[in-house]
Amino acid sequence: MDGFIILDKPKGITSFSCCNQIRKKLNLNKTGHNGTLDPNATGLMVIACDKATKLIKLINEHDKEYIATIKFGLISDTLDMDGNVSEGKYNSFTKEELINAINKLKKEEYQIPPMTSAIKVNGKKLYEYQRKGIEVEIEKRKVMINDIELIDFDEANKECIIRLNVSKGFYVRSFARDLGVILNSDAIIKDLRRTKIDNLDISKSKKLDELNISDIIEIKDFFDFPKVEVDDYIAKLVKNGVTLDERQTQIKGIFFVTNKCDIIAVYEEIDNNKYKPLLIF
Repeated sequence: MDGFIILDKPKGITSFSCCNQIRKKLNLNKTGHNGTLDPNATGLMVIACDKATKLIKLINEHDKEYIATIKFGLISDTLDMDGNVSEGKYNSFTKEELINAINKLKKEEYQIPPMTSAIKVNGKKLYEYQRKGIEVEIEKRKVMINDIELIDFDEANKECIIRLNVSKGFYVRSFARDLGVILNSDAIIKDLRRTKIDNLDISKSKKLDELNISDIIEIKDFFDFPKVEVDDYIAKLVKNGVTLDERQTQIKGIFFVTNKCDIIAVYEEIDNNKYKPLLIF
């Protein structure tokens, strides 16, 4: 039961609710997910089951890919269709002007997150300030657009579809807002679908109502970490959470610890040739 489920999140449900439904349906002790998708967003989510929840942070570090439909001429307090939507500013532009604006944003290395995010300022999440109508200064965050493609531009309906491959911490809603600013128009997210997390593709996912126990991928099969074999004496110490050093390995990064070929722990490097357990089985 310790492993991961590759889910295609449906529209109209929170990421937290997806985890709860899976936990109850499969009779799990606990579940967690790799990154929140808004209720009306769909697509790829990795759900960690039981002990695998301790390894969620390893997935959060990866780049992600989205297909976003951006609607121009509308404003929303959440920068998407989930918020209070009303008519906004719209100035017509050509496909060439849209492509130029996209290319300009691709070069940007910093982004201002939306007020609806869970980023903390002075100990409180931004969306908590927004709900109370309190304005706070939001610091820019370093992000990266690895790849971007304009899939479609529907000038008559004032919208476009864009594929984005982006770094951790990137907000597609902020991208839509900033794209609108360059084009002298308001812009929000109409639809959003996450299609990739690192090399994991949406084609490997399952629908929420299709899931069963057999869809849980074991930790050893989900991660392709190197393995460090230890003897029985060290294995007992590992099971008590001992810190390993260069006497056991000089691997950089994360690895499985095995004893008699059985995986007994996942370790990570905390300093030069110092390693601590992330998970002990």
